[in-house]
Parts: sequence; structure tokens; C-alpha cells
Amino acid sequence: MNATRDIDLSADLGEGSACEDEIWPLIGSANVACGGHTGDAASMREAVRFARLHSVRLGAHPSYPDREHFGRRSMDLPSEELRRSLISQVTTLRDIATEEGVRLRHVKPHGALYNDLHLDAKRATVVADAMLEVDPSLSIVCGETSAMAAVAQQRGLRIIREAFADRRYTPDGSLVSRSDPRACLGIEDAAEQARLLAREGCVVTVDGSRLPLEFDTLCVHADMENAVARLQAIRSALFDR
Repeated sequence: MNATRDIDLSADLGEGSACEDEIWPLIGSANVACGGHTGDAASMREAVRFARLHSVRLGAHPSYPDREHFGRRSMDLPSEELRRSLISQVTTLRDIATEEGVRLRHVKPHGALYNDLHLDAKRATVVADAMLEVDPSLSIVCGETSAMAAVAQQRGLRIIREAFADRRYTPDGSLVSRSDPRACLGIEDAAEQARLLAREGCVVTVDGSRLPLEFDTLCVHADMENAVARLQAIRSALFDR
């Protein structure tokens, strides 16, 4: 890979972070919370309008129905209950986007659901079923080697391979849990991880090994301390000569 290639920077937004207004102009794609872990009609509409203003590709960011724990706790829900919840979340954002003249392009699961989908093909099938019911043209954002990627391709859904600039990985390609103090990278470490991904297509995992990662979008988080400064450092690492 080459750091000068056209890299799509993305962020998870509509989550109430104070700095979100500053994040929108710096990214190409957004994943918007749609009620599962946080978000309501007003926050979704505001996010859709920002996406339209800054020509940002709009995606849904559904989660387990777990507002109490911000979607960061795995839930053992019946498949049909999870499917109905995901359909409701994505449809709500899609309908608001349609009213605002914006197309919903992709879906990226949030938090614990995203992590569970790395290895759990059964849950990945539920997500795929929900997406196919809402709109088969939607793409799914996931890790390249995840169970979600495999199931999506089997079901005919397009995948958008995601890597994270500001989160530490385990050797199996999943993210280090946020309960671990090593999970979130500081400004300089995040910029270096972005540079390594762009130039060599890999990250250094929590045990010091190198993990190859192919990606189509590079995610940063708006809910971390110094999010704007971190994103600016990442952009500088990727795009400044």
C-alpha cells in the first residue's frame, strides 16, 4: 500500500460527542447511531443533514438494544428479536435520510455486536437477513477476516472492509476490549498505526506481532478524548507529504 492512495476515513457519529461538528468536515463516510445504543429521531436528522452538507457517505450504526450500557455488552437475544431490532434501527435512519434527500449506503454494527460478529456466524446470519429485508443494496462494514464478511459474501451482500486507526488489535484480528487500558491509542500511536496500515497493510497487535489487514475504510472514533486532534494527526500521517 501507499500512503498517498485515496483512503476513506470514517467515523461513528450521532452519539452525542461534543466534538462531532468538527469531525464531519474531516471524513468521507459516517456510521450514525440509530437508537439501539443511543440516538433518536432528532439526532439522526441532524446527522443526516451534516452528511448532506459535507457530502459524507451515510451509514447506519445499529447495535444490540442496550442503551443502558451503550451497546458495549454482549447480549444473548433470540435471533428473531435481534433481527427485528436491527430492522427497526436501520429503517428508522433510512426513512429520515430519504426525507432529507440523502441515500443510506451501508450498515456498520456497533460495539459488542461488531465484536461478536467477528467470530459468530449465527449472529452474522441474523444481521445479513435484516439487511436483505431492509435493502439488499446496502453494504456491510466489517473486518476482512470476520465471520460477518464470510456470511455477507455468501448471501450476496457487498462488504466494506474496515480497519481502525485508533484501536489496538488482538492477534486474531478482533479489537481489544475497551475495558482493557491498552484498547484506545493516543494521538501519536494512532497516527503511526494509520501510517503503517497505509504503507504496509498491517498493524502491531497487543502482543507485539504484526497482523495483515486489507481495508477499504479507516475508522476513527469521535467519543475518545482528543478525538479531533487524533483525527488531524491521522490525516497528516496519511496525506501530508
